[in-house]
Amino acid sequence: MAGTWESQNKVIPGAYINLQTNTPLSITAGDRGTVVIAQELSVGTDNEIYEITASAANYPENATAADKKLTGLALLGAKTVLLYKLPSAHTDEHVEAMLAALKTVDFDVLVYPYAKSGTSASTAQQTIATWVKSMQDDDGKNVTAVLPNYAADSEYVINSVQGVILSDGSTLTAYETAAWIGGITAGSSITKSNTAQKFVGAIDVVPRMTRSEQETAIKAGKLLLDVDRNQNVTVVADINSLTSTTQTKGDMMKQNRSVRTACGIRSDIQSVWDANIKGKYDNNATGRSIFKGMLVEYFTDLERRGAIQNFDSDNVTVGAGTAINAVLVNCGVQLVGSMELAYINVNLT
Repeated sequence: MAGTWESQNKVIPGAYINLQTNTPLSITAGDRGTVVIAQELSVGTDNEIYEITASAANYPENATAADKKLTGLALLGAKTVLLYKLPSAHTDEHVEAMLAALKTVDFDVLVYPYAKSGTSASTAQQTIATWVKSMQDDDGKNVTAVLPNYAADSEYVINSVQGVILSDGSTLTAYETAAWIGGITAGSSITKSNTAQKFVGAIDVVPRMTRSEQETAIKAGKLLLDVDRNQNVTVVADINSLTSTTQTKGDMMKQNRSVRTACGIRSDIQSVWDANIKGKYDNNATGRSIFKGMLVEYFTDLERRGAIQNFDSDNVTVGAGTAINAVLVNCGVQLVGSMELAYINVNLT
């Protein structure tokens, strides 16, 4: 993966891709479904990753119910859990070591179910948020994080703030509930929003919020849960912690579906470039036309899948870059959102 660019001065061959939302934005959509849970366990080897699926429970030997709890929650939405064993009473240094190890691991979402590490004045959550941004912007790796009760102000970080009561009467804290949120986020495609997603097995939310409190929290970039009269617990709005928008990062990037689509586009274009274009064609009109044709084919498929709309092949241009081996690509595509707000007039006679 290559990351983003500000000027045409890159050294390593690759596709450097910026995502901008001041113009309408989108190749075959990549697969998702893997979540990393960073957790202190009672058994196992420190700094080891245990890969667990619904059909392959590869926990460390003698793992307890408590050790398996968060993974079980994540698997309600994810296909695969990578359970990273943090040392007992882990420190910020252990978190940094984990992040270094994860740089070469393929996953979609990282869940850190702690307010802080054992380090005095711990900055573990901030370190993770900064690392995720770097992985997105510098390495072009499509990963996000769930950091409970942490206002990261980032489209790549989800700030979950509530726990739930389960049907057996037990309670999950906000930090434990983050595993479920990470699971459904990892398991969601680029055409799916988790707004109104039901938490199967939960019957109440802790704490409950009034409508006014919910509006204030959503504006502050907090992902909320709610419960209805039938004890159905659902996601109020599938948003991330972004609150500060700019000309090139608009309100649409507060929506996790939009982020998944936009980042998926970047990852997919990178894959097309690496597998089919880089080093294989001359940088002339014919070669650039071939690249454009692949992009148009990809965006057409995304429109068919419902990820984008109103696509026009004329909105894709592939021109010569500044250097003899560079190309400059501009793509104008319009994302599709989910119907989440209904403004309805009913005329009674």
